[in-house]
Amino acid sequence: MDDDRGETDPDTRGARDVLHEQLDELAAARHQLEQLVRVIVEISSDLDLDVTLHRIVSAAIELTGARCGALGIRGTDGELISFLRHGLDDDAVRRLSALPVGDGLRIDDLLASPYASEPVGDVPPLRALLAIPITVRGAHFGNLYIGDDRPDRVFTDSQEGAVRAVATAAAAAIDNARLFERERESARWTKASREITTALLSGNPQTGPLQLIVNRALELADAEQAILLIPKEPDLLADGPDTLVVAATAGRYASQVIGQEVPMDGSTTGGVARRGLPLITGAFEYPIEGFTDVGERSAIVIPLIADDTVLGVIAVARHPQQPPFGNDYLDLVSDFARHAAIALALAAGREHALNQELAQADTVDDAVHTAAEELRRLWRARRVLAVTFPAHGASTAPQVVSVGEPAQWADLPFDTQDMLDALRAGDLLTPVSTQPGMAGIALQHPAGVLVVWIELAEQRPFTLEDQTLLTVLAGRLGQGLQRVHQVDQQRETALALQHAILGPAELPRGFVVRYEAASRPLQVGGDWYDIVDLEDGRIALIVGDCVGHGLAAATVMGQVRSACRALLFENPSPSAALMGMDRFAARLPGAHGTTAVCAVLDPATGELVYSSAGHPPPILVDADGTTRTLDEGHTIALGVRPNWVRPEARTTIRARATLLLYTDGLVERRRKALIDGISRAAALFRDGRAATLDDLANRLMSGLAPVAGYQDDVVLLLYRRPAPLQLQFPAHVSHLAPTRTALREWLTGAEVDPVRTMDVLVAAGEAVANAIEHGHRDKPEGTVSLSATALVDEVHLTITDSGTWKPPKATPDLHRGRGVALMRGLMRDVTINAGAAGTTVHLSARIT
Repeated sequence: MDDDRGETDPDTRGARDVLHEQLDELAAARHQLEQLVRVIVEISSDLDLDVTLHRIVSAAIELTGARCGALGIRGTDGELISFLRHGLDDDAVRRLSALPVGDGLRIDDLLASPYASEPVGDVPPLRALLAIPITVRGAHFGNLYIGDDRPDRVFTDSQEGAVRAVATAAAAAIDNARLFERERESARWTKASREITTALLSGNPQTGPLQLIVNRALELADAEQAILLIPKEPDLLADGPDTLVVAATAGRYASQVIGQEVPMDGSTTGGVARRGLPLITGAFEYPIEGFTDVGERSAIVIPLIADDTVLGVIAVARHPQQPPFGNDYLDLVSDFARHAAIALALAAGREHALNQELAQADTVDDAVHTAAEELRRLWRARRVLAVTFPAHGASTAPQVVSVGEPAQWADLPFDTQDMLDALRAGDLLTPVSTQPGMAGIALQHPAGVLVVWIELAEQRPFTLEDQTLLTVLAGRLGQGLQRVHQVDQQRETALALQHAILGPAELPRGFVVRYEAASRPLQVGGDWYDIVDLEDGRIALIVGDCVGHGLAAATVMGQVRSACRALLFENPSPSAALMGMDRFAARLPGAHGTTAVCAVLDPATGELVYSSAGHPPPILVDADGTTRTLDEGHTIALGVRPNWVRPEARTTIRARATLLLYTDGLVERRRKALIDGISRAAALFRDGRAATLDDLANRLMSGLAPVAGYQDDVVLLLYRRPAPLQLQFPAHVSHLAPTRTALREWLTGAEVDPVRTMDVLVAAGEAVANAIEHGHRDKPEGTVSLSATALVDEVHLTITDSGTWKPPKATPDLHRGRGVALMRGLMRDVTINAGAAGTTVHLSARIT
């Protein structure tokens, strides 16, 4: 009988093979499903449209294992206007754009299909092709193409299903990204409108008002060219101007376009000026050389009208390859143009540089000094004195501002003092010229009377024209001083309000804050910070930015800050707080579009939980210089979608690491990408990490400040772990042990080397013992304080007593008095400062 124990029945082997195949198919299907879920989540994880579109193509390629792919995007007319591609050349893209995709197209061998064409160049021709349409809100957005050039490759039903699932997820992600882009675009145009108004009315813009407007229009519209046309000699014609002239340009061919003239009749720009309505067009009537003769492209033409008067027309044109302007741009641009026109009309009404200089003054003293400098420049004077006489009854000496030659009241000759005093007692706004080359006038000052005395560089008569001009300018100066005085008082009130609602006056240990408002003249704004002690021992950190500047933004900021604090007390979760603020911001006028980052810190462990609503990411720098931007947990600004689910992210702040939270005013600069500003701040932050928190905050504020100063509100918040140790205790030996225990725990938290820890404990113990034994030998009721601060590579300790140490003996005791020598032997640096109020010992040691 045959022995068949080593063989397996064929039917059994077959069943096992089938089972293995089924298990393999099940595992493959599960893997594909997991892969599909992962890529769909990745597609929807970013609200930047360009990033989202690239992720869509990458996801489809990954799911199918294809070699190439593309996303063809359609314009408003249904034509494919652009392609995002991976592994495809121009010829392949051109061929794909001609295919009839319909509801979907799958071809196993493109070369054998009716759409075959001759290969071009060295690139292998596509064989297998899968094309799926993407529909967003019922409109055909574009086509997703997946291809492969391998002869034996075909796309399966499951792969087609996966790509269709990607297309469905892509539609939602594209819709969300476009919604966010529209909200962000609206905020940018709104912010620019306010900036234009502020800049033009500030009296001293960096560029001329027309150039300022056209520069901002070019930047915001992401255009290739922008021009601003104004009426030519508008006052010479009874029925208005008949010609427009290009007065300011930006972008391509700027030098060729400037100065060209366009008739009002028969031109696109003239028609917009007459009708007063903005227009989107693809071609211009009456071409402007260097502007509209470079080819048809999408352009938007905007009238600048104030008080029914045409002040000008802005024309902005994109490159032919750029997407055309949509109708939603009309509202954005029209609002911008209205603000620019009003500001331009008011700026044109300023009659003299003195008004412009006064508008820049923050205080009455600044205004007086500025006016004296302007008067000296105007008359080319040798010296101008501006003497403020206090109101009657005041005993203080007159305050003198001297431009040209320095002088104080006591330095002036007695006859000059008498002459100035006589002017003060005379009629206001009445010029007096007692001798050639000199003249003076008195005017009202908020604190009394101001006398202006001008000494010309030449001994010429002060003419009637000079006196008339001096009278007019003195009147303007008096009005300007009153206005500055009122603003100064309002500023004090506003700053008191700002500080009351901005953030806590007393910061917890380990925190440093800097705040600077860019809004003039009150210098208050919509940026804020808050540090909240929670009931469980954790600390909540919030930095936010309300849209706009000034008192209006500050008022909104106060309400948003209070709401966030209340939400955190109710539920100490960053994401829950931001979700609650979403609903609040959607209903509070002026709060829509507010950005904020909210974090909850456990100071004991360093765990940080955070969530961001459209805000620049925090930056974390470890002691070794490792730098991270905390860009997870990031979603859209507040109030955009009230029911938006806010994510959270977690990280750990290691010992001696420093955390930076900030608002965009610190890093955002015109014509520069935001990421560049963040990278610059991160580099400066990393390089200065060894400094104290106060010094580091000052370095960041000064190192990142633009030449002309910050143009937006700025909040900067720093935290370093562990927070400094602060101890104060009675001068009694019973407190030596608890002090040593507290210092040991703090040094352990700062990750100081164990050997160094023992050195510090011994040295600090000697200093505290000396403070108790010697500093308070006659005052046992006194106190001793100990503070410790950790930097990147060293710790600093300060021990202070309120007594007087015993003078050293002429003959040292062999068994006592070695404490100072021991401290110097153990520490890198020891400094002892003794005074009548007590003695302070400074110790420093390396971390390792």
